[in-house]
Amino acid sequence: MFVTANAISVGGCQGTVGDGQMTPAPETKARDTGAKPGRAEEVFEAMLLDLCAERSTEQILHAHLGSGKHREEVSTPFSHSDVHSFYELALVTDGVARVAIPSVAHPNDVFELTPGRLLLIEPGVEHDESPGDKPEPYVGFWCHIQDTKARLYRTSYVPPKTWRSGPNLELAGRTSLEGMVRAIGSELENGEWNWLHSVNALVVYLSTILVRRLRRGSILRLRATESPAISAEPRTWRVIQEALTYCDSHFRRPIRLADVAAAVGYSPTHLSRLISTHLGHSLSDHIRNLRITAGKHLLETSDLSVGEISHSLGYSDPAHFSHAFTRATGLSPRAYRRRMGMP
Repeated sequence: MFVTANAISVGGCQGTVGDGQMTPAPETKARDTGAKPGRAEEVFEAMLLDLCAERSTEQILHAHLGSGKHREEVSTPFSHSDVHSFYELALVTDGVARVAIPSVAHPNDVFELTPGRLLLIEPGVEHDESPGDKPEPYVGFWCHIQDTKARLYRTSYVPPKTWRSGPNLELAGRTSLEGMVRAIGSELENGEWNWLHSVNALVVYLSTILVRRLRRGSILRLRATESPAISAEPRTWRVIQEALTYCDSHFRRPIRLADVAAAVGYSPTHLSRLISTHLGHSLSDHIRNLRITAGKHLLETSDLSVGEISHSLGYSDPAHFSHAFTRATGLSPRAYRRRMGMP
């Protein structure tokens, strides 16, 4: 089901590719980004530079569908499986994290992420991030790639039960990133002549594009989250998933907590407590996030006015949508649309 592969020496994020070989470019002085120590931009630039580092064959891991079963997208913050419709790159800078990739043929497959290792997870692959059998602190980075956008997440685990995500950024631009990552996966899976060099060059190019966007300021700040590790019983988790699925299907019209509670057969108070306890945020936060995500897509891909978009997402007043969008992204809908027009 899985291919373990790697890249070659790249001499940092700089080099030239020709005739299948990479020659390190002369060192140049790093550009001053004006970032202060500790800022999200600086944290993620360091992570992206780590992405370019030289790796041995054993240090690039590849999780693809193979004999596994493609499932519908679900998302949970900890201890339950995630299945996404986009590509993911994962690495750890401190400690050890485990990513389990269960499948029909390989029910116990686990990738151990230590500093220096890079994991590519393809769309549709079920996976579960955890600190392992003996939980110890770790810091990890995830890069979600879909179409032309990249979302960067910093995750950390602090024993015994606290999982944190943040800072989180979205890097926007016009260059297709998904094609690059798809090509990386193809090279890893096929293993044809010179694939190591090809994978390495693609990783460096992807990192270069993202660092450029970071330095250019093509950034949206995403909300940081903190939640307890999920410990719900299977029946409770099914109810939570049913509630989230109902929201996914109905968020484009006015929807209340009472509507969702009635759909799953729970009282509003009980359902609200389950969601907050096991997901670390409220149901209204979830609905708002669905609407903001859909709003971003419409602002990027359509010519609809902000008022038309707000009404299509269940808002009776465009001002309410604009306020929620600005709080979530730091930009007004019109400012977001202008920024997405940047190369």
